[in-house]
Amino acid sequence: MADSPLIEDAENKTPVRNDSSNEDDFQDPEILHRNEQFSMTQIGVSFAMILGMIFGMTGLTIAFMSDQVKGLQIVGWGMALFTVSTLVHLAVSRIWTGRFEKEAITRNGYLLVLSLLSVIVYLYALLSDTVYVFAGFIAANIYFPIFGRFALSLEVPAPPTRPGSFNITPFSRISLSAIVLLGIIVGLGIGMDSSGSQATGRGLFARNIVVRKIHQSRKSIHMVVFRFIKPYRILEALKRKEQAGVRVKVLVKPDALQEDSQAIASLLSAGIPVRVLPPDTPKWLRPYTVIDSRILLQGSKGWADGSSPFQKQLVVQSSMLLFERIRRMDYNFRVIWEHSAPLVAPLTSPSVR
Repeated sequence: MADSPLIEDAENKTPVRNDSSNEDDFQDPEILHRNEQFSMTQIGVSFAMILGMIFGMTGLTIAFMSDQVKGLQIVGWGMALFTVSTLVHLAVSRIWTGRFEKEAITRNGYLLVLSLLSVIVYLYALLSDTVYVFAGFIAANIYFPIFGRFALSLEVPAPPTRPGSFNITPFSRISLSAIVLLGIIVGLGIGMDSSGSQATGRGLFARNIVVRKIHQSRKSIHMVVFRFIKPYRILEALKRKEQAGVRVKVLVKPDALQEDSQAIASLLSAGIPVRVLPPDTPKWLRPYTVIDSRILLQGSKGWADGSSPFQKQLVVQSSMLLFERIRRMDYNFRVIWEHSAPLVAPLTSPSVR
């Protein structure tokens, strides 16, 4: 009969059910509760992964908006948080399921290699004296999805949980939308508070900003100075950085040899190389400083020998969009440095090259 759940076996003449046994649908409540607890733990860890990716987007926004150095540092914090939370996610999955996909290690090993190469590129952009900071952001954006995909490929499918339970992954459309939106919002807020890419004042206020940027330097300081006006804060900051191993170089105008001889002698006695700008110095040259090949300080009447209106404001330029201008100014300094006459302590006339 068509309505009967039983059908006859043609050979054994024994009734057989055509639907699955109710025992197959039975799930132990204790196991379901355990699975649900693990699932909630994984959701919390996934949120930490998402937070790390938000840090990455925040740093990228800050770099474009104002300060590429601060942005690169925030990206680093995001990469660290993402790495730790991803490994915790893998560990929780291993404890939960009792195993992981060993075959995925060799099958997707190239993802791990690419992620490690991305970390190396990021560290080079962070720690080296290079203006191409954007390479670090490109590497970070490669690292997040590649390392995350590799770790998730090692996890076996999660056991069933109670009806209505849910899971979350950093790579879903909703998560990625939230990462981009929140990262941009937070990055705009932090970027607006930064002094990058904007006029920041003059006089004492400007000199304090110069000192703060000098203290933040790690590799090099290239400074073109027309006049040393109330320079004791700047001089002390330069001396400390020279003692800390930062490569400090200072170019001065010939007039400064008579008008600021004491300040120049102080730099020379501290072992800071000082050279005199050549007579054929371009007319467009203005006082400026390049820190770590990625931060440009330009302007301020306190550094100039004239009262041109555009010299009354110190301008800090450190956004990633201005990296080409920063690179060009640093290159100009290196060229002029090679064609300038060095000074020696005690202060004497420029030596003949």
